[in-house]
Order: sequence, then C-alpha cells, then structure tokens
Amino acid sequence: MNTRLSEIEKLLIMEQLKAEELCSKKAQNYLNMSRDPAVQSLLQQSVDRGQRHIGMLNSLLQEASLAGTAGTGMPGMGGH
Repeated sequence: MNTRLSEIEKLLIMEQLKAEELCSKKAQNYLNMSRDPAVQSLLQQSVDRGQRHIGMLNSLLQEASLAGTAGTGMPGMGGH
C-alpha cells in the first residue's frame, strides 16, 4: 500500500512519535524505580502500549517514504 501524506500530516506524525518516545521513556524510568508490583505491572503495560504506538507511527512514516530521510532533525526515529 502506497500511503501519500501531506507535509502537515507527516509533521504531525513526527511530533506524535516524539511524544510517544518521551512517554515510553518516562514510563520505563518510573518502572525501573518502582518497587510495588501493581505499579510495575501498570507501568509495563504503558511501556508496551507506547512501543506499539511507536511501531505504528514508524510504519506510517515508512509507508509514506519518509522514515530514514536524512536531515529530518529527528534523532532516535528508527528502531524502537
């Protein structure tokens, strides 16, 4: 499937990707600090959900032939 996205759509997806990466990183940090098994379980669910979202957003960008483009200024876009 060849997805055509406008520049605005691409930018919005990239912004959402950055937000998801930050959320996932924060949840992982809190998970590492937590000692409560119930809290750890909830945080692990959040990390897993965030990673799925990151994967979906990266897929959208790849389908639109944007992923891996040099000079995007988006460190960490690949391989989550």
